[in-house]
Amino acid sequence: MKVSRKIAVFGSLVLGIVGLLLGLRSYEKHLTDQKRLSEIADKTRIKADQGDTAAEYKLARMYYQGKGIRRDLGESVGWFRKASDQGYAKAEFSLGDLYHRGEGVPKDDAEAVRWIQKAADQGDPYAESALGYSYLNGEGVPRDETQALAWYRKAAEQGYALAQQALGWMYSNGQGVQQDDGQAVAWYRKAAEQGDAVAQASLGYMYAYGRGVTRDRLGAVRWYRMAAAQGDQNARQALGLLKPPTITRYIELGMAVAGFIGGVLCVLSSLEAIFVRRKFGGWRQGAITVLGFAFLARAGLAYYASAHDIRYSPNCAAFHVASRTLLGIAAVIFITVVLPAKKRLHNTRRPGRPRPGGRAWLANLPRRARLGG
Repeated sequence: MKVSRKIAVFGSLVLGIVGLLLGLRSYEKHLTDQKRLSEIADKTRIKADQGDTAAEYKLARMYYQGKGIRRDLGESVGWFRKASDQGYAKAEFSLGDLYHRGEGVPKDDAEAVRWIQKAADQGDPYAESALGYSYLNGEGVPRDETQALAWYRKAAEQGYALAQQALGWMYSNGQGVQQDDGQAVAWYRKAAEQGDAVAQASLGYMYAYGRGVTRDRLGAVRWYRMAAAQGDQNARQALGLLKPPTITRYIELGMAVAGFIGGVLCVLSSLEAIFVRRKFGGWRQGAITVLGFAFLARAGLAYYASAHDIRYSPNCAAFHVASRTLLGIAAVIFITVVLPAKKRLHNTRRPGRPRPGGRAWLANLPRRARLGG
């Protein structure tokens, strides 16, 4: 007991020392990173003080994020404004975004749109998308779906995923344009392939209901899962609706287990016939082997169906044809080969016993017993 206690104390001490060393190393790395970021901030400030617009924008972001320097929204707004006054598009958009959010300045949608418009006129995709959002929702400008569509398209054509997803939504719902599910799917796909969760969920919906594409439940599940992995709640709810019922999955698993056991038994009996040569021989032995492999193949199909939602696959019909074919083969072999063979073995191993007092019983007695001697 004392020895085990000493071992426990020693182990705890070692773990404590290791944890302390790891903590010190992590803190040292943090100090090193902070020192490096602080040096970058100092160099950036020197360039910004010299009127370098890129440096002014970079310094503004460092103040906003608090990297290498104390977070200060007032300083951030000031440096964003300096860069914006020189026509730096990224700074103009960032300043407009701060006015839209009300961070460091009073919330003012009209002022936000004014700065975002300047950046959008220079072709900044983030500003173009934000301007499309403002027109679509009537924030800072009168609501205008046509203008929203035009600005979203400009940003989408530059590959901005958020604008592509919004453009897909407008085509899907006929907002500012005639409804076109084919165009909606095309823009959703472009955004989804860049990892946009909302676009992935929307594309899953289009596949699930066959809008703009051939209905494909498996494709719907695939896109829904990608969106759900990023935390999209709508995708998670949709997956719950698309999943087969729990009882169906258990039935498929049960069929897989039963098929596997039956297949193994048939294959083992065939192997026994080969090596021992006392059971089914010739073509019957081959038929039993085929029966075993049919059971195993059906078990594999059942397991795949329970694990991969085969019912949502466009190959669902082919799956059922293959499954029924295997079951038909198994039934034919079982009825025509297994049952007759079992009956023959039963008759061979257990002959009928003669009735007492009958001639057959008398014939089996020794001669002396029959003569009474």
